[in-house]
Amino acid sequence: MYLADAFPRAGLAPALDDPQRGTYLRWFFFGAGCFEPAIVDKMLTRPPVEHTGAIGYGTYEATLAALETALAPGPYILGERFSAVDVYVGSQIHWALMTKAIEPRPVFQRYAERFAARPAVQRLTAGVK
Repeated sequence: MYLADAFPRAGLAPALDDPQRGTYLRWFFFGAGCFEPAIVDKMLTRPPVEHTGAIGYGTYEATLAALETALAPGPYILGERFSAVDVYVGSQIHWALMTKAIEPRPVFQRYAERFAARPAVQRLTAGVK
């Protein structure tokens, strides 16, 4: 997020006064505060919390449903605009699918495929097999 703001010419972050800025920030924090803890808890088979309001993400199922709803319009989190939040959340989804931490729902698979097809991602992963 910092780098996207520090280098605005790259076009990876909505400007501070851009109406998409709130959505952009929301999904960054969702990735860190909801999605990642939900899948880690699921992977470690931690017992569910009785009062789901006591944890930041509520439930694993609700977390996946929220992310699925956000990604459904596509192709990216901000619609037609690829941004740094897609780099962050895209890498999380790619990892979660690869490790089977989430079920391969069609919307997650399509999003991960679009993310993996980006030239920068292909250059990054070219030597990692």
